[in-house]
Amino acid sequence: MRYGDISTFQSGTAVPLFSLHSKTSIGIGEFLDLIPFARWAELCDFNIIQLLPVNDTGAESSPYSARSAFALNPVFINIQSVQGSSEFEDEIAEAKESFDNLSRIDFYKISSWKRSILRKIFDSRYDELKKDKVLAKWIEQNSWAKSYCVYCTLKAQNNEASWKDWKKYSEPTEKDIDKLWTKFIKDNLYQAWMQFIAETQFSAAVTEVSKTGVRIKGDIPILINEDSADAWANRNYFSLDDRAGAPPDMFSYSGQNWGFPTYRWDNLEKDGFSWWKQRLAQASKFYHAYRIDHVLGFFRIWCIPENEVTGILGRFNPCIPLTWESLHAAGFYRETLEYLRHPNYSVDQLREFFGDDTENMVSVYFESLPNEASRFVLKPEFYSEKAITGLDEPQSVKDALLKVYWNRIFIPSGDENTFYPFWYWYNQPVLYTLPENEQQKLKDIIHQNESAQDSLWEENATKLLTVLSKETDMLVCAEDLGAVPKCVPTVLNKLNILSLRIERWARNWNAPYSPYYDMEEYPRLSVCTTSCHDTSSLRGLWKESDFDKNLYWSHAHLTGAAPEELTPSVVRNILSHVFSTNSLFCIPPVQDFFALSSTLSEVPPEQERVNIPGTVGGANWTYRLPCSVEELLENKSLSSEIRKLVDVRKRRPMWKI
Repeated sequence: MRYGDISTFQSGTAVPLFSLHSKTSIGIGEFLDLIPFARWAELCDFNIIQLLPVNDTGAESSPYSARSAFALNPVFINIQSVQGSSEFEDEIAEAKESFDNLSRIDFYKISSWKRSILRKIFDSRYDELKKDKVLAKWIEQNSWAKSYCVYCTLKAQNNEASWKDWKKYSEPTEKDIDKLWTKFIKDNLYQAWMQFIAETQFSAAVTEVSKTGVRIKGDIPILINEDSADAWANRNYFSLDDRAGAPPDMFSYSGQNWGFPTYRWDNLEKDGFSWWKQRLAQASKFYHAYRIDHVLGFFRIWCIPENEVTGILGRFNPCIPLTWESLHAAGFYRETLEYLRHPNYSVDQLREFFGDDTENMVSVYFESLPNEASRFVLKPEFYSEKAITGLDEPQSVKDALLKVYWNRIFIPSGDENTFYPFWYWYNQPVLYTLPENEQQKLKDIIHQNESAQDSLWEENATKLLTVLSKETDMLVCAEDLGAVPKCVPTVLNKLNILSLRIERWARNWNAPYSPYYDMEEYPRLSVCTTSCHDTSSLRGLWKESDFDKNLYWSHAHLTGAAPEELTPSVVRNILSHVFSTNSLFCIPPVQDFFALSSTLSEVPPEQERVNIPGTVGGANWTYRLPCSVEELLENKSLSSEIRKLVDVRKRRPMWKI
């Protein structure tokens, strides 16, 4: 869907769909809850509502762990609106009473119950549904539907195990899928029917939202779960030997391993990027704009070998590697290079890692070189992070073994003539075992190689993002956080893709004291926000021990010392400053707007957080608004406060005279 002409600065709010609740929803936000929420957004004079992904994640609560790039999550279906639900009124009323009393979302229980009650409704109507021409036409029009439905049916038959563990049909052909569609037609039709209902309700909600003048912004994750219908049925589009993640940074010494397979872009390109085009066409049914999650992955993705746990031993793909020919021409011998890729140690060198326990560690975990009994390497069975982290040893022992394993200049490679530098190559002990002249020579070569990558990444992203940005008329926004290559702003600007600025991270990290950028310095083609689903809220930020309130306060051009508490009046001043951004869009999360209300900010700030990256379980993805959307509509003072802020922003001239 087209966003429409933009003649004023745009404002809005971000909210996970699952966090909403209304008098009709059951335990979790639903597609139809967007209608009253949009009415509240209209009262606030917002232009846009930003959502997290709403794809089917099965039993997973994380919206970024999709088991389909196309299918919607049935957990967002409003049960009472489904034809045939009246036969189960008592059960529905009982579930509503049970789930609505929870302060956090119990995703697994709610999702399981909804699928169960939907199955009962489906079974009661099966005789008519198997003849339903509208449903049959929907299946025919959605080319992804049959493979997705068959995948879900087989997964249920295999106790929800990953397709990699299935005894049959783990590598299906198109004929297999057609045969299985017919063989298990009732179960497959149930899956298709749920998708049809979900799409019908979501489309109806978006139609009503659009009538208010409010737009919907979706979120399209770049990656898909390995245990997904897409990786199962379209194996040639995915590299299952690698896992995607992020390189080390100031927040994580060992980087991140997201566990998702990377793409075979060569095969996707051979098919004219049809899979991505279909994915965007599906999204355009519901969204006026969309956020490309981890857009840096279209420039280069951080690839980690499948047998590693952290992200530290990854490399960028694509990248220009160092070659044997170039290194040999610089004077390095094969033996030296292999030593830098697979270091060997004397007992004295290992003592630096293991101390008094060295002899015991050597006898258990190391073996001597074939022709040099006094030099040792890790035994093959311990030569991976998975093997080391899985040992029945104290954490201190595993940490020491990891340091030995990580001690290298080049990461392992399947090609003996290709060399990829380890992220921390410059401070590894093995580097300092070389003569000083070789150390300097190697540093110069690797630095030259690093600077040569940018043009490759610019070319790669331009090709891929041009295809995606021109495929639909949705407004394209990017999440460009992390280690950002120099070419990223160039490509995004060229393609009119909006970048992202999260205020607390929009700082000049290379300058003394890392000053904040002024709001007027933000790019016009950008989305500005105070917080996001992976950070604390404004109130939470204020409580963080390492947060410099006074530096932030002066950045906001507010006088005096920063207050210890974030009262509604203080929040109003902060948001007023944020709304002065030069960014075309300003979309803070709804929690930061709630901080304007003394009643809605009574909950502890840590309970407002949606997700803590790098952690699993706990309170992640369970945030629930402290009031229903109906109560929000009645909160006239809050909507009035927000409207004042928005109206000032809207009246600002778009262009300086």
